[in-house]
Amino acid sequence: MATRNLIVNADDFNSDEERNRGIVEAAEKGIVTSVSVIANLPFHAESVSKLKAVFGSRIGVHLNLTKGVPITRRATTLVDETNQFFKKKNAWRRALLHQYDLKEVEEEFAAQISRLRELGITPDHLDGNNHLHVFPGIAEVTARLAGDFNIKKIRLPLEKFQTPGHYFQPKAFKKYFFGLLAKRVAFMFKSFGLFSPEHFAGIQFPRISEIESLLKFFRKLPPGITELMCHPGFRNVSMPLSSQPRHEDELAALTNLEVLAALKHEQITLISFHEMQGS
Repeated sequence: MATRNLIVNADDFNSDEERNRGIVEAAEKGIVTSVSVIANLPFHAESVSKLKAVFGSRIGVHLNLTKGVPITRRATTLVDETNQFFKKKNAWRRALLHQYDLKEVEEEFAAQISRLRELGITPDHLDGNNHLHVFPGIAEVTARLAGDFNIKKIRLPLEKFQTPGHYFQPKAFKKYFFGLLAKRVAFMFKSFGLFSPEHFAGIQFPRISEIESLLKFFRKLPPGITELMCHPGFRNVSMPLSSQPRHEDELAALTNLEVLAALKHEQITLISFHEMQGS
């Protein structure tokens, strides 16, 4: 049987302390092997210490233009009138309409990567909050910065439609849209010497909060390397009510004993970006 490797990457570390605790628990007790960090938000020393102790060299940068405020001070096209990053739908629209000054994007992304390095973390991969790193123009900026910082791995959010039914299920358009952007930049990323897993999942399928969906995903996992994006966490009362249960449900599924046993049964090897070719 051909080897099947799985990277399980938890996004959004440093969003808040409840998310941080959930991600750490998903790594210590579950199947999470990799993490990406939002670096423009304030860090707590205890969280950074725990992050490094648990993940070591398996830490990436979650390049961010949609949460909080920029590190750089001259980022006039990146922020609204309150100096906050634009929310994701507005950011997506601005990126598609080329309304971001790409020099400002480059300076901000460089500052975010540098901040992690200042904390003693050498990032092993890049990805983007709300996948902005694959939008026109921003993708080229991201690829150049990867070279500048000697980072060889990058997320390619190209999630395939495995069954006809997937075209009619929730998040189908989102998957299709980001898939188009990812296809557009895939060759460019390669031309910069960047490596991505052959397969990506977590936008629509599997539903990570549902154990049966995860088990089905394992059974259908193709040969090669797949990245599974996830968002585990504990309840945060300051978050919108609609998103609170999802993070806790994902944490419960990712640490479920049946899920752990299924990985072994399917002979799937858990790895991280750090272990991919090009490290």
